[in-house]
Amino acid sequence: MQTRQNARTLLDLARVMVKQARILRDEGFAARARDVARRAIALDRLAWSMLKPQPAPVRIVASRRLH
Repeated sequence: MQTRQNARTLLDLARVMVKQARILRDEGFAARARDVARRAIALDRLAWSMLKPQPAPVRIVASRRLH
């Protein structure tokens, strides 16, 4: 489950980056805040795509098939 841990770490990082962007915006650095927020959104999307369930191949045993 290393992928889930990495995704959670990315989500935490994105959350902190959004807080940092708010601080930058309040201090008057709107352009820098916008850049940080865009990166945070990209990380958030990446993390949620990592958490999305992936299809797994399923093998059907021949004796259990309906005839």
